[in-house]
Amino acid sequence: MKKNKDYLLAISLVLTHFCLWYYFAYVKYDNIEVKDYKYILGLPEWFFYSVILVSIFIIIMVIFLCNYIFNTDIKEEESNNE
Repeated sequence: MKKNKDYLLAISLVLTHFCLWYYFAYVKYDNIEVKDYKYILGLPEWFFYSVILVSIFIIIMVIFLCNYIFNTDIKEEESNNE
C-alpha cells in the first residue's frame, strides 16, 4: 500500500501542475487583447504565471515530497527491517 501512496502523490502533483498551468494560460487571461497585456520581467503576465511561477511552485513541492514524505517512508522501512 505504501508504494501506491507514492504513485498517487506523484500523479496528484502532475495533475496539480497541469490544472494550474491551464488555469493561468487559458482561463484567467483568456479574454485579454494583446495590446492590453501586462508584463512581468519582460514576459506576458499569463506566461509568467502559467510557466515560470507554476514551475517554481511544482519544483518546491517535489523537493518537499522527496525530503519529507518519501524520505520518511524509506526511514520507516529501514527501521522495520532491522
